[in-house]
Order: sequence, then C-alpha cells, then structure tokens
Amino acid sequence: MNNLFANQLPENEKQSLKRIHDHCQSNSATNVDEDLLRKLPQNIDNPQVGAHMLCMSVGAGLQKQNGQLDKDAIKNKISVVTQDKSLVDGLVTKCAVQKETPEKTAVTMWTCFVKNNVNYIHVL
Repeated sequence: MNNLFANQLPENEKQSLKRIHDHCQSNSATNVDEDLLRKLPQNIDNPQVGAHMLCMSVGAGLQKQNGQLDKDAIKNKISVVTQDKSLVDGLVTKCAVQKETPEKTAVTMWTCFVKNNVNYIHVL
C-alpha cells in the first residue's frame, strides 16, 4: 500500500468491479484499450476512456444514468478503503466534482482516486 490510511479492497468489491469492467469492455461503445486505463491520468481527455469510466461509475453506483454523482455512494465506497475516517469527507469533496460532461466527471473522479490512493479500483 502506498498510503498508511488505505485499507485493502474487500474481495466482494474486487469481484464486483471486475464484473463491471468486463461488462463495460464487452460493449463496443465503452470498450477501451486497457493500456490507456493503466495510464489513466495521462488519458483523462480520451473520449473512449471517458465512456469506459462512465460505464464503470454507473455500474458501481457512483454516478446515476444521467451522469449526476451520487455523493452518498461515493462516500460509502471511499470509506470501505480508508482506515482514517476523518479523511473521507475531504476525499469526497476533492474527488466527487461534477464536470462539463458525465464522461469527464467519471474519468476525473477515478483519476482523483488513483492520485489520492483511494484504492477503490479494479487492478488490470
């Protein structure tokens, strides 16, 4: 772990994220080269990455179908992987920011998770 405050992602959450990822990859509209996902911060403006990350966000319950963030769900998921609960609200404020499009919102949020060691991610 890179972060003293991080908890391991529970197995059921890992499996759920993998199922969501596989579902998003099976659709030509949301399929993306996994190398782009491995370098998410460098591909934040890639439209296909945005489509995939929106699919992931909706599947995980972090965004609604209309692209609006579900801050309660985001807080819950961040809490799962953050030992120091005093950090959770700050991470939600930092990472759960509505952007100009649902796709941009999704990719920016997941990138924020990566940059802040919020380990609610599916390892490729």
